[in-house]
Parts: sequence; C-alpha cells; structure tokens
Amino acid sequence: MVAQLRSSAAFATMLGASFSTFSVMSGHVSLYRAVQVMGLDRLENPLDTNAKVCSISTSPDQPRTVELLDTWCDSAKVPNEADKAAVEAQSFFSGCGVILDDRPWDARYDMSKCTWRWVKHFFSKIDRRRRRTGIGLHKRWGDMSTDPDPNDPITPQRSTPIPVAADLLRKIRSCGIQDELNVYMEWHNDTILSELGEPYQVIDSGDSVDDLIDLASNRLMILDLSSWTVLAHQIADGGITVVPDVDQFNINWYDNGVNHVLRWHELLSIPCPELVTLLNS
Repeated sequence: MVAQLRSSAAFATMLGASFSTFSVMSGHVSLYRAVQVMGLDRLENPLDTNAKVCSISTSPDQPRTVELLDTWCDSAKVPNEADKAAVEAQSFFSGCGVILDDRPWDARYDMSKCTWRWVKHFFSKIDRRRRRTGIGLHKRWGDMSTDPDPNDPITPQRSTPIPVAADLLRKIRSCGIQDELNVYMEWHNDTILSELGEPYQVIDSGDSVDDLIDLASNRLMILDLSSWTVLAHQIADGGITVVPDVDQFNINWYDNGVNHVLRWHELLSIPCPELVTLLNS
C-alpha cells in the first residue's frame, strides 16, 4: 500500500505542499491501513470548503505534469534541475488549496529514490523496533504459497530461494558474524526452513507493520523483490542489505542513504575483513 503513495508523496514534495489521502484498507491478511499508520488519513476530517480544488488529470497539461514529476524525481540530487521542474509544475496549480491525485492505481518502486527520506520520517513516528543486532531473512511465502504465478519470470527473486539463503548464511558465518537469524515468513514451513542449515526464529506476529519495523532493525538483511522489502530497506538505520543479482521494477536499492547494498554474488565474493568493516561502519 505504501508503494502506491510514493508518486503522490513525491508530487506533494515537489510542489511544497502537505500530503493527505484517505484510508484504503490493504488487501493483506493483517488488514492494515497504510495511511492511518503513517498519520496521513487527514481527509477523514472536514476540508476547507472555500479551498480551490484541482486535480492532476485535469491540469492544463496533464502529460507534462507527470513528466515533470519524473524529471524532478530523477534530478532530485541536482538542485537546479529539480527546482526548474518544480517551478513549472507549480505554475499549473497556482491558487489550488486542494490537489487531488486522481490517477489510476499506481505502485511506483522507482519513486523510492526521491521519497525515502519522506518514508523514513513517517515511519520514525511509529518506531517499535526491538533489536539492534541480528540477521533478517525475508521469505515471501503467504501469497506465493497459495497463488504462485506460473508466468512470473522472476519468481526466484520475489522470494529468496532457500539454497541461495543457505549459501549466503554460510558465507556470513565463515566471516565470524554470529548474530541471531530471524526469518520473516507468513505461514512458515519448518521443512523448508530446515534447509537453511542453522537455528532460526520465525517472526510472524500477524501485524505486517510491526514485522516490517522489526525486520528493518536487523543490522544485516537478506531481502527479495517486493514493496514490503523495499520499505524495510528504506527505513533501516544502517548496516548491510543483501538483494538479488537481478534488477526489476526500477527498485533503487542504493538510495536509502545509510545502508550498504550487496548483491548475492558480491556477498559471496567479498573478503571477510571488508564485509565485517561494512557491517560495523
């Protein structure tokens, strides 16, 4: 659900506006409401009836508006270019007291590069993390175990393969890193997890937000490709994030600002002293 807020949050940031939206219930089994968790469900309160209401789809140049958002996000690290895009976009919405983002359902993984600070700010308000050490392994299993997509060409990367995880863990242990292993897996399967080859504890509280924050508090995370894991990476406070070798969905793993990112093959080949230095830096 938070992945569907990224482009709207980026748009509000670009315009220098506050961001509010309504509470849509997640289809996840825990039935959480992302905007309520993040304190963004202000539209449940009365709006200023005198405010001019505008919408993105009816802006004077809707395609250009969306193009400017992409330009601003891509050039967020180049202030002059970002400022030019923002000024032009602001001209389309002069005098608007409320701007409705009335585009279709939209999950923007690529917007993480210009919204990770925003995401981290809001999640810091609900911080319930309990650990400062640990290895967090995400095994996507709840939806993939009941309705896997046979046409999904990246299924192995959407849910960390156990043999891959076992290889990564063996390398980590060979470097003397002995943090406890925490596996984040809905409806976990002991038979599958036994192939990891070492003790572990399963984290599956039924509260996906609480589990997300717990995952992000591990100092080393082994993640796969999903909006949930991208969020865990974005709100982490430092350490190492290990991700698949492939690039999909334009995920910007390198933009959370603090975590070192290693691909599977990089972790398996990195010298132990360098790995330990990264983990402790």
